[in-house]
Amino acid sequence: MTHILVFNLVLFGACLYALAAGGAPERWTAAVFLGGATMTFLLPFQPNVSYHTVHLRILAIDCLVLLALVGIALRADRFWPLYVSALHLLTIAIHGVKALDPTLVPWMYAGASAKIAYPMLVLLALGVIRHRHRLALFGSDRDWSPVRPADAESQ
Repeated sequence: MTHILVFNLVLFGACLYALAAGGAPERWTAAVFLGGATMTFLLPFQPNVSYHTVHLRILAIDCLVLLALVGIALRADRFWPLYVSALHLLTIAIHGVKALDPTLVPWMYAGASAKIAYPMLVLLALGVIRHRHRLALFGSDRDWSPVRPADAESQ
Protein backbone atom coordinates (compact mmCIF):
# COMPACT_ATOMS: atom_id res chain seq x y z
CA MET A 1 0.00 0.00 0.00
CA THR A 2 2.96 2.32 0.45
CA HIS A 3 3.56 2.40 -3.30
CA ILE A 4 -0.01 3.66 -3.83
CA LEU A 5 0.51 6.43 -1.30
CA VAL A 6 3.85 7.42 -2.88
CA PHE A 7 2.35 7.45 -6.37
CA ASN A 8 -0.61 9.57 -5.29
CA LEU A 9 1.72 12.05 -3.57
CA VAL A 10 3.88 12.33 -6.70
CA LEU A 11 0.78 12.59 -8.91
CA PHE A 12 -0.85 15.33 -6.85
CA GLY A 13 2.45 17.16 -6.35
CA ALA A 14 3.29 17.26 -10.06
CA CYS A 15 -0.26 18.12 -11.07
CA LEU A 16 -0.69 20.86 -8.47
CA TYR A 17 2.64 22.34 -9.57
CA ALA A 18 1.47 22.27 -13.19
CA LEU A 19 -1.90 23.79 -12.34
CA ALA A 20 -0.31 26.55 -10.28
CA ALA A 21 2.73 27.46 -12.38
CA GLY A 22 2.33 25.89 -15.82
CA GLY A 23 1.08 27.19 -19.11
CA ALA A 24 -2.06 25.92 -20.80
CA PRO A 25 -0.54 22.62 -22.09
CA GLU A 26 0.81 21.84 -18.62
CA ARG A 27 -2.51 22.63 -16.96
CA TRP A 28 -4.48 20.60 -19.49
CA THR A 29 -2.13 17.64 -19.08
CA ALA A 30 -2.44 17.85 -15.29
CA ALA A 31 -6.22 17.87 -15.66
CA VAL A 32 -6.07 14.79 -17.92
CA PHE A 33 -3.82 12.96 -15.44
CA LEU A 34 -6.07 13.82 -12.51
CA GLY A 35 -9.18 12.91 -14.49
CA GLY A 36 -7.74 9.56 -15.51
CA ALA A 37 -6.66 8.78 -11.97
CA THR A 38 -10.07 9.78 -10.62
CA MET A 39 -11.95 7.67 -13.18
CA THR A 40 -9.73 4.68 -12.37
CA PHE A 41 -10.25 5.19 -8.64
CA LEU A 42 -14.02 5.40 -9.09
CA LEU A 43 -14.21 2.05 -10.85
CA PRO A 44 -16.32 -0.28 -8.74
CA PHE A 45 -14.20 -2.43 -6.45
CA GLN A 46 -14.46 -6.05 -7.50
CA PRO A 47 -12.64 -8.33 -5.06
CA ASN A 48 -12.73 -11.34 -7.39
CA VAL A 49 -11.00 -9.46 -10.24
CA SER A 50 -7.25 -9.83 -10.32
CA TYR A 51 -4.45 -8.98 -12.70
CA HIS A 52 -4.81 -12.37 -14.40
CA THR A 53 -6.88 -10.85 -17.25
CA VAL A 54 -6.95 -7.57 -19.12
CA HIS A 55 -8.97 -4.92 -17.28
CA LEU A 56 -11.17 -3.59 -20.05
CA ARG A 57 -12.47 -0.62 -18.06
CA ILE A 58 -8.94 0.49 -17.20
CA LEU A 59 -7.97 -0.02 -20.85
CA ALA A 60 -10.90 2.17 -21.92
CA ILE A 61 -9.82 4.92 -19.50
CA ASP A 62 -6.23 4.63 -20.75
CA CYS A 63 -7.45 5.00 -24.35
CA LEU A 64 -9.40 8.15 -23.44
CA VAL A 65 -6.35 9.55 -21.67
CA LEU A 66 -4.21 8.77 -24.73
CA LEU A 67 -6.63 10.58 -27.04
CA ALA A 68 -6.53 13.65 -24.79
CA LEU A 69 -2.73 13.56 -24.53
CA VAL A 70 -2.31 13.23 -28.30
CA GLY A 71 -4.71 16.16 -28.78
CA ILE A 72 -2.61 18.26 -26.42
CA ALA A 73 0.60 17.16 -28.14
CA LEU A 74 -0.73 18.11 -31.58
CA ARG A 75 -1.71 21.62 -30.48
CA ALA A 76 0.94 22.47 -27.89
CA ASP A 77 3.96 24.54 -28.80
CA ARG A 78 6.11 22.15 -26.76
CA PHE A 79 7.98 18.89 -27.35
CA TRP A 80 7.41 17.15 -24.03
CA PRO A 81 3.71 16.29 -24.65
CA LEU A 82 4.84 14.06 -27.54
CA TYR A 83 7.00 12.06 -25.13
CA VAL A 84 4.20 11.82 -22.59
CA SER A 85 1.86 10.52 -25.31
CA ALA A 86 4.43 7.96 -26.40
CA LEU A 87 4.93 6.74 -22.84
CA HIS A 88 1.19 6.41 -22.37
CA LEU A 89 1.00 4.43 -25.59
CA LEU A 90 3.42 1.99 -23.93
CA THR A 91 0.91 1.63 -21.11
CA ILE A 92 -1.73 0.63 -23.62
CA ALA A 93 0.72 -1.76 -25.28
CA ILE A 94 1.12 -3.52 -21.93
CA HIS A 95 -2.61 -4.25 -21.98
CA GLY A 96 -2.09 -5.72 -25.44
CA VAL A 97 0.75 -7.92 -24.23
CA LYS A 98 -1.44 -9.22 -21.42
CA ALA A 99 -4.23 -9.94 -23.90
CA LEU A 100 -1.84 -11.88 -26.14
CA ASP A 101 -0.16 -13.72 -23.27
CA PRO A 102 -2.54 -14.34 -20.37
CA THR A 103 0.26 -16.22 -18.57
CA LEU A 104 2.13 -12.95 -18.04
CA VAL A 105 2.92 -12.68 -14.36
CA PRO A 106 0.14 -10.61 -12.73
CA TRP A 107 2.48 -8.36 -10.71
CA MET A 108 4.37 -7.58 -13.91
CA TYR A 109 1.17 -6.49 -15.63
CA ALA A 110 0.13 -4.31 -12.69
CA GLY A 111 3.59 -2.96 -11.97
CA ALA A 112 4.65 -2.11 -15.52
CA SER A 113 1.63 0.10 -16.10
CA ALA A 114 2.19 1.96 -12.86
CA LYS A 115 5.93 2.45 -13.30
CA ILE A 116 5.54 4.17 -16.68
CA ALA A 117 3.48 6.91 -15.02
CA TYR A 118 6.47 8.23 -13.05
CA PRO A 119 8.47 9.41 -16.10
CA MET A 120 5.28 10.99 -17.43
CA LEU A 121 4.91 13.00 -14.22
CA VAL A 122 8.59 13.97 -14.33
CA LEU A 123 8.12 15.21 -17.91
CA LEU A 124 5.13 17.26 -16.80
CA ALA A 125 7.14 18.86 -13.99
CA LEU A 126 10.06 19.52 -16.35
CA GLY A 127 7.61 21.09 -18.80
CA VAL A 128 6.50 23.49 -16.07
CA ILE A 129 10.11 24.29 -15.16
CA ARG A 130 10.96 25.02 -18.81
CA HIS A 131 7.80 27.13 -19.17
CA ARG A 132 8.76 29.20 -16.12
CA HIS A 133 12.30 29.56 -17.49
CA ARG A 134 11.03 30.85 -20.86
CA LEU A 135 8.70 33.28 -19.08
CA ALA A 136 11.61 34.63 -17.03
CA LEU A 137 13.90 34.82 -20.05
CA PHE A 138 11.54 36.23 -22.70
CA GLY A 139 8.61 37.60 -20.71
CA SER A 140 6.13 35.36 -22.54
CA ASP A 141 5.76 31.79 -23.73
CA ARG A 142 3.35 30.78 -26.47
CA ASP A 143 1.23 27.86 -25.29
CA TRP A 144 -0.32 26.62 -28.51
CA SER A 145 0.97 26.41 -32.06
CA PRO A 146 -0.82 28.82 -34.37
CA VAL A 147 -3.57 27.33 -36.47
CA ARG A 148 -3.29 28.25 -40.11
CA PRO A 149 -6.45 28.41 -42.16
CA ALA A 150 -6.63 25.94 -45.02
CA ASP A 151 -6.99 28.89 -47.45
CA ALA A 152 -3.57 30.29 -46.57
CA GLU A 153 -1.83 26.98 -47.34
CA SER A 154 -3.29 26.72 -50.85
CA GLN A 155 -2.26 30.25 -51.90
